[in-house]
Amino acid sequence: MNPNPVRRLMLRASLLALGCGLGLLVACGSSDDAPATPGPVTPPPPATAQFTLTLASQKLLIEQGTSVTVDATVTRAAGFNAAVNVTVSGLPAGVTAAPVTIASAATTAPITLVAQANAAHSLPTASMATGTAGAETAQQGFTVTVRGPAGSLDTSFAGGIVDTPIGTGEDYAKAMAVQADGRIVVAGSTTTPQGTDIALVRYQRDGAIDMSFGTGGKVVTPVGSGSEEAYAVALQADGKIVVAGGSSQGASGIDFVLLRYNADGSLDAGFGTDGKVTTSFGNQTDRAYAVIIQSDNKIVVGGETTQGASGVDFALARYLSNGSLDASFGTGGRVITSLRSDASGEHVYALALQTIANVEHIVAVGGEGDFMAARYTPAGMLDPSFGTGGRIVGLFNATIGAAHGVLVTPDNKLVIAGQTGNHHSLVRLSENGVLDTTFGVGGRVVTPVNPANWDGARGVVRQADGKLVTGGWANTGLSGSADFVVLRYSADGVLDAGFGNGGTVITPVAPGTKTDTAFAVALQADDRVPTTRIVLAGSANDANNNFAVTRYWP
Repeated sequence: MNPNPVRRLMLRASLLALGCGLGLLVACGSSDDAPATPGPVTPPPPATAQFTLTLASQKLLIEQGTSVTVDATVTRAAGFNAAVNVTVSGLPAGVTAAPVTIASAATTAPITLVAQANAAHSLPTASMATGTAGAETAQQGFTVTVRGPAGSLDTSFAGGIVDTPIGTGEDYAKAMAVQADGRIVVAGSTTTPQGTDIALVRYQRDGAIDMSFGTGGKVVTPVGSGSEEAYAVALQADGKIVVAGGSSQGASGIDFVLLRYNADGSLDAGFGTDGKVTTSFGNQTDRAYAVIIQSDNKIVVGGETTQGASGVDFALARYLSNGSLDASFGTGGRVITSLRSDASGEHVYALALQTIANVEHIVAVGGEGDFMAARYTPAGMLDPSFGTGGRIVGLFNATIGAAHGVLVTPDNKLVIAGQTGNHHSLVRLSENGVLDTTFGVGGRVVTPVNPANWDGARGVVRQADGKLVTGGWANTGLSGSADFVVLRYSADGVLDAGFGNGGTVITPVAPGTKTDTAFAVALQADDRVPTTRIVLAGSANDANNNFAVTRYWP
């Protein structure tokens, strides 16, 4: 017999009320037909990746028309043994990579990237390697950069050639320094209606003008009421920029001028007078061509001074960090050195710091007619352990030429570059200033870039592999029109046949047969790319002379 329907409904209601009050798993609501209210849902834990993918290198450099291989490695979780297919995406134009499979029994497979012969030079391009095994995937990002052959113009540098007018007149770039972040500071002069003023331009590491510097990337600085030019630039460890040159100063003639700029291109008010210092050695011409920063942050400037009967002599000055002359150096901060007894020209064109017996010495090179050099103690005295009484005169026994660049090798030898007989020339000296006969021929190298005309080096740098790079100019054919020139030698002074055309690269920068001259060479490191490129700076004559910068693959 069925229970009474009324009693059955009352019993059901009682049980529901009791269950809801005790929190039992029953459907509770305001009516029998109300849906259950779901509680918060806890997501399941993420699935553990079954494998990871890594590449042996995450910065790949590939030359046009060649291939490069990088190993891809899979690290599998315990119990996961599937094969992994690896594909590559996001490569620069003209570069391809075929998919590869890392077999179940393997952990590594090589990926080969191939660049077409006409693939464009590229900046570092973000690429991706993707590994797939069924529904499982893993990725590894990396960059790929397409380069040209050694010595080729790097067209990823704003086309390879950057031409920059400072004003509407003549602009001459004479010096360059590369910052740690790859930005390039070029110094020289610009012609204004009031005369010639010191000019600077800073470029981003890939050739664009750095608009955060000065006004639109440029700084123009008048010093006096006359004309001034910059011939040298150096960078302090704190990012400040030191520029040296010459300035017309009325009664005292042309004097050394030294300026210091903050990293943004503004003059450093804490240096000299509003960022400027002038130094006279007499009432005739005193002009600075070189500047270097000592390890104690003192600033050494080298150049020339005209001293009557002795003619033009080596001139050095040293400054404290505030721009005042260092009284502990020479006589009141100045040193004058006559290297020869005649009244010939003796100009300091380059400086280097060389450590002798744990003491930092100053090496000055230059001359006129031949290479000349002198080494000074920290007090500004000639170092008698170098050359003859601290001097070296006539390294080539030449009548035409001068040294324009110098560097110190890791074994403390000196490499000096310039021109003799109107051709690119190098010498290497031992620590005490004796010709190193293991270099070139008897310690000397002469390279006629244009045997029928003039050419010369304006600077020298040393690559990490010991190869030597010089930058300068060479006249074209029998004309007086010059082009940029860069040469590379082995560490022992032999032209590097794998660089450019037998070790030589000539770059016409100005259009047509107009002249262009490189006055500075530097190396530009780049943490994005596993290489260090070569940069030249100078002037190119279009409608007027402009600042010009070129970059080359090493």
